[in-house]
Amino acid sequence: MQSIYIHTPFCAKVCHYCDFSVLSAPERLYEEYLSLLKIEMEIMLKRYPEFAHHTETIYWGGGTPSILNTQQQNKVFDILKKQGIYFSSLLEFSMEVNPESCFEDRIENAIQHGVNRFSLGIQTFHDDLLKRIGRSHDVETAIKALQTLLKYNSYGISISGDLMFNLPGQTIETFLSDVRFISEQNVDHISFYGLNIAPMTVLGKRIERGSDFVDESVYEPMYLGGVELLSKAGFDRYEVSNFAKPEKQSLHNKNYWNGGSYLGFGPGAHSFVGSVRFHAPEKFAPWRQWVLEGCPESSLSLDPIGKEERLIEKIWLSLRTSQGLNLKTLELESIPIPQEAIQHWENQKMLVRVGDHVHLHGRGWVYMDSIIQDFLR
Repeated sequence: MQSIYIHTPFCAKVCHYCDFSVLSAPERLYEEYLSLLKIEMEIMLKRYPEFAHHTETIYWGGGTPSILNTQQQNKVFDILKKQGIYFSSLLEFSMEVNPESCFEDRIENAIQHGVNRFSLGIQTFHDDLLKRIGRSHDVETAIKALQTLLKYNSYGISISGDLMFNLPGQTIETFLSDVRFISEQNVDHISFYGLNIAPMTVLGKRIERGSDFVDESVYEPMYLGGVELLSKAGFDRYEVSNFAKPEKQSLHNKNYWNGGSYLGFGPGAHSFVGSVRFHAPEKFAPWRQWVLEGCPESSLSLDPIGKEERLIEKIWLSLRTSQGLNLKTLELESIPIPQEAIQHWENQKMLVRVGDHVHLHGRGWVYMDSIIQDFLR
């Protein structure tokens, strides 16, 4: 499968935990971004024409794509159309939405142009926690945005709600109440991610100074409790942090985990074509310069993936999904997993073997990194 990712780097404000390529900027910069995006797409799709003709999924993320008004949105849709991408032939077209910019005219406009899946960044339904992590919305706004999106369920539109856990000040029960509430809505996909503390962020610096604190001891019960609640509510875990009702998995994200090809546009957007991963400059100003210079390959950050790296990556990506790791495939490639490593984690009841596959089990989903390191040793 081939996919396209579009990165819109603007946010109403940058969250305290965020270390992505995002910025809070005046609207005049939105127009400049759209002009640059057009140039980048024209150059890169000419360089990789297969993505203009055979793309099956598009994911428009950020940042905050919904920060763009309908006229600005249309410029993105027009760029894609002019490059020969027909939305009617896509299997999935996803767009991220933040609650504070979830306006009906923007949602309806996106649907009219082929978007059939929305991912709403909620993070938590507790105002004190939203303030603590620097989100731009409050709980009332999040619920209103969710209700707005759910109006379009009857149009065949898929809705995903994103949560976070192990936040500073978050208790097990407050997180589980978030999971319980979102599962009772009519969404068909839920993601929840453990907080990653990046040292150079506002939150990272607070924690380093000792003015804030994350209790790591609640990570495991939060995660396992959330999984149990979603399982009872009819959501299947198909990846460590992603849960879906039947036939509602994210096809775009599955393409990443299955090692498919993708082409990214926008500041810092990552691509994987052939056997090379690459990305453009991450900050807006260097990205602007790179685009105006004609998107030279010499200025890309390149990461060639050899046979061994590809197989190691396959181990990591496969284990984090419900399909598990195919041991037979690895043996054919002369990279067998040590049997004593498999047996050790089976004895710990964190791994199960089904035919030629091994799957994470129970607490194994929490200790995934340790299991993978043991496999690769």
